[in-house]
Amino acid sequence: MTGGGVARGGEAGGAGRWPSLPPVIPVGTGTGPPTATGTDGGWELRLLTGEDPGELDAVLATVPEADRAATFHFFTVVPLPLDEFVTADPGRRTYGLFRGDEALACTSVYAADPDARTVMAGFTWTAPAWRGRGVNRAMKSALFSTLADAGVREVWFRADVENTASCRALERCGAERVRVDDAPRVYPDRVSRSVFYRRVL
Repeated sequence: MTGGGVARGGEAGGAGRWPSLPPVIPVGTGTGPPTATGTDGGWELRLLTGEDPGELDAVLATVPEADRAATFHFFTVVPLPLDEFVTADPGRRTYGLFRGDEALACTSVYAADPDARTVMAGFTWTAPAWRGRGVNRAMKSALFSTLADAGVREVWFRADVENTASCRALERCGAERVRVDDAPRVYPDRVSRSVFYRRVL
């Protein structure tokens, strides 16, 4: 592990890469996250490979162009174009959260360290209409369970110290604040600091 416990670079792509994760992860009990509304037939995380343009379009639609600046304000790397993002790093796996054909959110797992049994999770966002409705918590709960079954012991997160909403969301999901990074967090138009969180599985 590097940087005081943060997982480092992931394995190369391929069927044998660690951790072994399924292409579809069930979320909730079939009626959606506990605090979300609706009587749909089930929620699931689907691995985005770039081979299904319809799924990519659905995930992209979670962030209308007018909302992108605000949604990605605290991203040091904007995950667009989405088709390039999901294939750019063979060590990163990106999942879309779906309710039927409707995408609600997106998240990624990357920087797997099989020796330390750690991964990082990030590049996470929720469609504006679904924020504050338990979507992020339900998504992370399903992801944590799947990662634990795959042998992961800790999930690490990196957030901007000024992104209080993200920090609160991580804490609600059981992650503990570990440290503020000494290195600057550099954006195209500003500089901030990163704070690291850890969720023990």
